[in-house]
Order: sequence, then C-alpha cells, then structure tokens
Amino acid sequence: MPARSISTASITFGLVSIPVRLFPATSPKSVRFNLLHAKDNSRIQEKIFCQAEEKMIDRSELVRGYEIEKGRYVTFADEELKKLEAQTDHAIEINEFIPVTEVDPIRFENSYLLGCEPTSAKAYHLLMSAMLKEKRVAIAKFTMRGKERLVLVRPYEDGLMLHTMYYNDEIRTFGEIDHGARAQVADSELGLAQRLIADLTKKKFDAEQYFDAEQYKDNYRERVIELAEQKMAGHEITEAAPEVRRANVIDLMSALKASLKKRGVEVGSERESEEAAEEAEPAKARAHASKGSRAPRVRRQAR
Repeated sequence: MPARSISTASITFGLVSIPVRLFPATSPKSVRFNLLHAKDNSRIQEKIFCQAEEKMIDRSELVRGYEIEKGRYVTFADEELKKLEAQTDHAIEINEFIPVTEVDPIRFENSYLLGCEPTSAKAYHLLMSAMLKEKRVAIAKFTMRGKERLVLVRPYEDGLMLHTMYYNDEIRTFGEIDHGARAQVADSELGLAQRLIADLTKKKFDAEQYFDAEQYKDNYRERVIELAEQKMAGHEITEAAPEVRRANVIDLMSALKASLKKRGVEVGSERESEEAAEEAEPAKARAHASKGSRAPRVRRQAR
C-alpha cells in the first residue's frame, strides 16, 4: 500500500521555495490489545460518566477546561480554540544552518519524511546534497495543526527528513532527580572504564547489524504472537521459566576488569602494578617522615 502524506508544505530559504509533502517516518510495531468482556469476548464501549450528577452523558455536552488551580477551570468552546490557532501558511521557513552535533537528540519529538513534488525534484536534491556536503542541518519554523513548531530538517538516506522539536520548558533536567553527582570515581576505575569503552567503540552506527540481530529483536512481541498462534491452533499453553536476575555488582574494579578480560584485553599486570603502587605509598610516606626527623640531628653533629 503506497504511503499517504499527512500534509503539504514548502521549504523556503533565501528566495528558494521547494514544495514538499510530509509522510510519517516511523510505524511502531508494538503489540496492542483490545479490552473485551470476559463472558462473551465482545468489545466494550467507553462511556462518559459525570461524577457530580452520577449519570452517563453524551459527548455533545462536553467542553474543554483548562485547570488554572486545583479544582478550578476556565472553559473553552471549540470555536474559541480554533481562533487561537496560528494561520497555516505551509512554509517550512529555514532560519539557519548548523552542525548536527550541536543538537542534543533529546529535543527530537516526531519524525517525518519529506517527499518532493515532480516540479521541485532538482531543487530538493540540490538542497539535500549541499547540506550533506557541508555536514549541516537546518533549523526552521513550521506551523503544524495550528501550532507554531520549531523543526530540524536534515539529510537522511537520499532525501530529507523533518523532526519536530521540544521547547526548553518541555525538557526535564536532573535538578529534581538524584543522579549521584557527588559520587567519587578513582583514577584507576576511570582508566579501566576508558579502556573498555575504547575496545567496544565502532567507527559508525550500523542499524542493520543492531536492529536485525537476534539479541535486539522485540522478543516480547514475538512471544505474544507465538502464543496467540498456539491458542488459535488449540495447543496446550506452557509458561516459560522465570528469568534469573543477576546479583548487583558491588566491586566496580572487578566488574570492569572482568569485562575487559572477556573481550581478550589483558589487564592483570596493570592492575597489579597499580595495587603495588598504592601499597608503596604508605611506606614512602613513613620513609620521608623518618628522614625528616633525622635531619636536625645531622645539623647538630655538624656544629
């Protein structure tokens, strides 16, 4: 089934205008369930219940309410909200180009593929090729469903992709979350962690390798489908053995060392030298203190 566009727009930068169409870039495959009546497996209907009058009401009796404080609302009619919407001019107005590394992925909300019209194919691919050569992405304004959005346009495969972005006040910080900011990390632990990261580092992200690999598949979805097929075939349903949970790792150095050894990286001699150096520190300190205490007697003998 061919993809259906959800909107039309025009990318504008300088005096250039490129007509485009927006298509959803993703299609989640998560398992979805419908709620049924257990007695007869019939689909249920959700009814709207008024708590104050303790009765069911019709959707035509609903209005939208904005809570200004606990339990107090101001109401809006659909016509009032419609007047507040931004006027859609279908323009993706590029304000500037920046390196993609300047944008943290946390800002990305939804993704859309941008398809071009037959008349704009050359301009479309010219923009994409130039951005690819310069390693730049575009920051733009775009009115979508009546709301002004900050968006990012970037080259993707052999076309362009648009990401809607979160505003600053929509992004949470660690200010309200305990994240161990004052935890102390030893230099020896940091060194082993860096070696492990270096050994696991690849030059590029291979999507096919990760998402098509057996260990990264959506095993829950596959198990649900398999069990559903068994039920349809009338097979006996068996319950899988519970997963054995691993104990918490207490010795961080041992865990890092074991991780490196598992990957064939020798760390024993380095660790032993570090321990020897640590054990030698107190002895060095005692020797230095002893040497310092004998110094005055040497000077008195010189007199």
